[in-house]
Amino acid sequence: MQSDEVIAELRSRLPGALIAVDFDGTLSPIVDNPEASRPSPGALDALTALAQRGAHVGVVTGRDAITVLRLGGFDAVPDVLIEGLYGLEQWRAGELHSPDTPAQMAELGQRLPELLTTVQAHEGVWIENKRLSLVLHTRPAADPAGEQERLRGPAQQLAAELGLDLHAGRNVLEFRLPGYDKGAALRRLVDATLPGAVLYAGDDVGDVPAFEVVAELRRGGTPAWGVAAVSEEAPPTLIGAADVTVDGPAGVVALLEALL
Repeated sequence: MQSDEVIAELRSRLPGALIAVDFDGTLSPIVDNPEASRPSPGALDALTALAQRGAHVGVVTGRDAITVLRLGGFDAVPDVLIEGLYGLEQWRAGELHSPDTPAQMAELGQRLPELLTTVQAHEGVWIENKRLSLVLHTRPAADPAGEQERLRGPAQQLAAELGLDLHAGRNVLEFRLPGYDKGAALRRLVDATLPGAVLYAGDDVGDVPAFEVVAELRRGGTPAWGVAAVSEEAPPTLIGAADVTVDGPAGVVALLEALL
């Protein structure tokens, strides 16, 4: 399927449709410092205009909801819905719903630095503590992919000891509580908005469960499409799960603007 076909079909169904997007790598280019992430030019304006024309706008992200709200400026989008930390957190009508810090995450925060010392992690590897998940970033290392693979085994062992899941992404290893993914988060947005059509855009393996929900919706009779924002780092599983591919965040913004 071509993006032009998706645009033509979705444009006529825009009022009441759900437009859900990932943040990092989808609306915002991947950067070494996560605090430097910002939406690509035109992204926020396009989402705001879509909401003003009757679409429901959702953000499904691995970031915590408050951080992505701040970095993305999404409070400018009318009635925006945010599923943060793969669905552990929800931002609805200006209110945050977030659980307390689980005991195993608190313990992980203490043990993970010790693990990096024990395995002699290479220079540049760092830990991002999101409170409800922790991430090992290898992008700043001299060999990001090689270092990610070298750390995967010890990290997996620690995750298993604490009853956590370990997920690999684009030069990251993320420790998460079991049972949370972007597929369940997207399903919650669908249940909340009861849309007549659905579009979901993502860029990494963590978005594949959401693309699977898109396929389920389509089999159930709801017009739905998955859009992959591809780059040189895009995993084959992502491309295979999506209906349409576009060129990174700029391609996602162009598609959103074309809907208008």
